[in-house]
Amino acid sequence: GVKALNGRRVKVAGFMMPLENAAKQGRFVLLAYPPGCPFHMHAGPDQFIEVRAAMPFPVEIERAIVVEGVLELTGEDESGIFFRITGARPG
Repeated sequence: GVKALNGRRVKVAGFMMPLENAAKQGRFVLLAYPPGCPFHMHAGPDQFIEVRAAMPFPVEIERAIVVEGVLELTGEDESGIFFRITGARPG
């Protein structure tokens, strides 16, 4: 079912894991659980989505956010990313 969404606009909810030390993030990882959760220490590549934002998102790590953008199924690239959302905006 996920393959049919490749290249389509989708909405996904999850928890932001910032990749830079900044108040706004243009690129971050979206997880299914809070980044500091002690019960989910090792996320597999099928459990997160790289997000590339159209405009930077304010950092929000305490609660889930909704992201809307174009889903790319990358297979497995050199970074281990399977899923990417580009042109992302708050959903």
